[in-house]
Amino acid sequence: MGAVLAGLIARLKTFWPMLAGIVCARVALIAACYGSYAATDDGIFTDGAMLVTCVLLAAALLILARSRHMLSDTVVQWTLIASVTVAAASSMGLSVLDDTDPSLVGVAFALSVVSTLALSLCMFYWLRCLRGTDEVTAALFVFGAFIASEAIVYLLSFLPPRAQNIIGAVLVVSQLALLGPAALRDGLAAERLHRRARTFFTFARSSMQDWRFLVACTAGMGLLGFVDGFLRGYPDGLPILFTPPSRAIYTGAAIAVCTLFAVLVIRRRERVMTVGIFIAMEALAAGSLILFGAFPLRWEIGAVLVNTLNVVIRAYCWYVIIAFTNFGKRDPYFYAMGGWIICFGSRSVARMLLHFVYPLTGNDLLITSLLGGLVLLSAQVVLVQFLLAEQREGASAAEEREAQVEDELQRAESETACTQRALAEAEEALKAVTRDAAEHEAARVAEAVAAVQKAAFEAVTAAQAQRCVRCTEGCSPGHPIIRPEAAGAPGTTHSPASDDSSTPFTATLAAASESPHSASSRDAGRERHPIGASPLGPSVRTARHEPAPLSGEGDGIISDTLRERVRAMGEQFLLSDREVDVLTFYALGYTQKKVAEELSITPATTHSHIKRIYSKCGMHSRQEILEYLASYGR
Repeated sequence: MGAVLAGLIARLKTFWPMLAGIVCARVALIAACYGSYAATDDGIFTDGAMLVTCVLLAAALLILARSRHMLSDTVVQWTLIASVTVAAASSMGLSVLDDTDPSLVGVAFALSVVSTLALSLCMFYWLRCLRGTDEVTAALFVFGAFIASEAIVYLLSFLPPRAQNIIGAVLVVSQLALLGPAALRDGLAAERLHRRARTFFTFARSSMQDWRFLVACTAGMGLLGFVDGFLRGYPDGLPILFTPPSRAIYTGAAIAVCTLFAVLVIRRRERVMTVGIFIAMEALAAGSLILFGAFPLRWEIGAVLVNTLNVVIRAYCWYVIIAFTNFGKRDPYFYAMGGWIICFGSRSVARMLLHFVYPLTGNDLLITSLLGGLVLLSAQVVLVQFLLAEQREGASAAEEREAQVEDELQRAESETACTQRALAEAEEALKAVTRDAAEHEAARVAEAVAAVQKAAFEAVTAAQAQRCVRCTEGCSPGHPIIRPEAAGAPGTTHSPASDDSSTPFTATLAAASESPHSASSRDAGRERHPIGASPLGPSVRTARHEPAPLSGEGDGIISDTLRERVRAMGEQFLLSDREVDVLTFYALGYTQKKVAEELSITPATTHSHIKRIYSKCGMHSRQEILEYLASYGR
């Protein structure tokens, strides 16, 4: 209940300026031309004026039918201002006019026509402001407008005609104060669709171009308007005067019916504005005929239902105009004039026919039979057409649902395929990531192992080199190794070791190659030493029992065997030429200082070469080098 009330308040905040404006226009029209419904109507001055107004609107409609141009807001607002001015002047004129003077009947009729036309244009403006609303907002608007206007008209009915016209003029002018608020709220109400296609707005949305739907709406409203016109002057065409009780009952009945329809719309009764409202209008028409027959001398009893029928017809006309304004492609004035002509034009024609034809016939039974036939015909035309429209909408909705189901199935299949592809891609990506991770981890582990091995190797090599240096430094051979003349003349400049044959070491090797020792003598010398024994002579020893240096049979001379063994060891362990030179002299038992002098390099350089030799060969002392060289040829 709270949500419903909040929705009503929200809608009322949206369209209250339009509601107030159309209430002012309708109350002013009824007060000026209809005498605040002291009777069903005043004949010539009411329905006659409306008939002339409908003729003028039909002429304007023919002009607008040739163009689909939409009127600008400026033109529409100036039209309202002009209509308000003319309507206010007409109401004031009717208030000062002496309606008892027969000579002023024509003036009164003209003022009534002008007032009816001007106030109809005012109501067109307020209906135009309801563009874009949904069916609930439109229904609440029209029924709320009739509830408020009927209550005000009932209160005005207790005043004299002149006071009613003055108040009507004031209400007409008050519409100008509502222009600003209405312009701010124009189009604010958003459309709210029903779940199923059973409302008039849904039919109007989908069937605006269907001529059968348009003909059905036109015929139904026209026939009911014709019945209303006959009933308002039943049976002789004269106005039916209300008594105070019947006037109060009529007001209460009109307000009750409008409230009932508003509640049904709020509760979302989907067929209330299609089938339901036509059944109600036909029931009111049939009920009035029954009351006319039941109370032949109390016509005001049947008139209660007649005027209630008139209120429902007008409310439905406004509702249809708003619906067509929402979904039509023409200016809203076009649909408003069309609704006025169909609904009120047919009513005015019937009222005028009854007024002029009944005195010639005087047949009440004919009038009753005619009205009954019109009521039945309107019911058949409208209800059948709405049922067909609902059937078409249902079939269309079923097709749409089938199409939606197919689309959903296709979408589901597409999504399933996409999901499968995504899963396959994810699986491949996972495999690739796992493989890359494994390879990366293996590479990282290999790098770590290599780094550890390298660090360990470098640490061991450094330790071995330090031990070797401590072991060999300061040692000297027991006798000279190379004669001075073999090393070259004094003052000779020695260059670093290279592949050039002019180096001192190469010269020494060349001199050594001239030794008379033969390969057979060397082999014999090897055979004299058992396996594991040192091939070095016992004469070469150090004071600290250093291993005897390798040499040939002649002391101080590099033999071919030593040269070949050192060269083979250098090739095996990838020693440089300079390192081979250092190793050669080092194997002869030279100290590091002596090796440096022989090769013309610094002792530090000699020490570095020896450390690299130890590192590359994986040895730690001169003894290991000598033993390794001695093992060649065995």
